[in-house]
Amino acid sequence: MVFGVAGVPTHYKGKLSGLFPWLSEMGLNGLEIQCTYGFKISEDNQSIYKAQRENGFYLSIHAPYYINLGSLNNQVVGRSKSNMKEGIELAKKIGANRIIFHPGGGHENTEQGRKTAISQIIDAVNEFTAEIDMGDVRLYPEIGGKTASLGSLDEIIEICKKCKYCYPCIDIAHLHAREIGSITSKEILKEKLQKIKDQIPDKFQHIHFHAYTIEYGPKGEIKHLYFGKNMSNGEEGRPNLSDFIAVLKEMNIDPWVISEALDSQELGAKYMSDLYNAKN
Repeated sequence: MVFGVAGVPTHYKGKLSGLFPWLSEMGLNGLEIQCTYGFKISEDNQSIYKAQRENGFYLSIHAPYYINLGSLNNQVVGRSKSNMKEGIELAKKIGANRIIFHPGGGHENTEQGRKTAISQIIDAVNEFTAEIDMGDVRLYPEIGGKTASLGSLDEIIEICKKCKYCYPCIDIAHLHAREIGSITSKEILKEKLQKIKDQIPDKFQHIHFHAYTIEYGPKGEIKHLYFGKNMSNGEEGRPNLSDFIAVLKEMNIDPWVISEALDSQELGAKYMSDLYNAKN
């Protein structure tokens, strides 16, 4: 069971080494390291992360946003494959066994264009994972938040079906946004997770979640919301996090949940952890 935060919360003001006891005091035991500008972590910070992992803290890494295995530009795909191999080596050094990445974009947003891009991603992942010792590292393609982005639920399932080392990262807020407000009840969310379980049962128990509320529009994601806030038009903040936790319990999922609530990720993570651990 892992509940944690994406990056260093804005409410934390100390050194990196002090972050972990600060999170632990809230009952949290996970950190998703944000490698937004590249798989670059100083030697000192690598040592800190490694020590915390050895102490039982769980680490995942979010790959840089510029990685684009679905690009129409072969040079971009080539660089992305090299970048991912660098990330895998970094993950092994610090004991992080999950790398989350976005499938990418630049494709033609048509049914055939998307199919071609997903097939290209599958080929690219299978190529670079065959060229490197993966160790315990697994790759997690993430649901995309915008309607035009690669990374629908079906596309994530397809990648995970055909790539040995890929497991699903289900960002329930992105899923809600890209489907223009689809997750309006516990039952709907449960149906979507059951679909994953039915199609990739061997990978389902290793699922990775991002959970928070989100603002969306006709093209999908607009912005992450601060924990507990509603959309600017007054619509209730969704997906409902208490419903999410209830579904995890009902489906007997041993969760790895990362909060990406805007400037309040530790508040969202603590809320979900407390709910999950509450005695019925």
